[in-house]
Amino acid sequence: MKAGDFITVQEDNGDWHTVRILEADTWPDGSEVFHCTSYRPTRERPHADALRMLEVAVHHAPIDAADFKARWSVLHSQPLTDADKAGFFEYLKHTDFPRYVEATGQDLSALIASANAEYRQGCALSEQAQPQRAIEHYERAFDLFPLFFEAIDNRAFSLMELGDYAAALIGFEHSLRVNPQGDAASFSRGECLLKLGRYAEAEAVFRDGAQRPGEHQALYRQFEETARNQRWLAARGK
Repeated sequence: MKAGDFITVQEDNGDWHTVRILEADTWPDGSEVFHCTSYRPTRERPHADALRMLEVAVHHAPIDAADFKARWSVLHSQPLTDADKAGFFEYLKHTDFPRYVEATGQDLSALIASANAEYRQGCALSEQAQPQRAIEHYERAFDLFPLFFEAIDNRAFSLMELGDYAAALIGFEHSLRVNPQGDAASFSRGECLLKLGRYAEAEAVFRDGAQRPGEHQALYRQFEETARNQRWLAARGK
């Protein structure tokens, strides 16, 4: 079994499940994984000339190859196009960016330059008090370069400016997954929780920040106390 193969198996209920192998990887422990596009089950065994008519269920999923090799059979094989591998490329983009750049034949320097240009446009619009328009450019920046946590942060700051603290919170949590040590995202996450009335969670964020070395410990402690007081008042219905 190899990249480009359509493989299938008949399940106990009689349905035929079909997937297409997009790429094969070997993990450090020696196990093998197939990156696959999965199709919706059919009642009849698919024919090679009708494979393109199958309905996609999942564009990409990494699946242990052992079961495939034990139970599944190859229906047909044909070369993959970039369009066929779009789901796999999107997976790489967010999990292994250098490999994504190589696999898609792009120039890393050009990608980063384009992302920086979008980011600068977003910053200029933010300075002009146009947060909604700025958001569009920040999103383009980190879509081009998903590790661009400054663009993710600035989008979330713009959302805060618009009063959408729930969306901003999601943005700061996204930023912290990319850059777990991001102090600005961490503090602002606490601010969003405070604005949303999630006082206990906000208090925990600020307490954690106050315990980390850095120049903002006093500010974290101040906000920790604010969150604690708000939690106390909320508990008493005030």
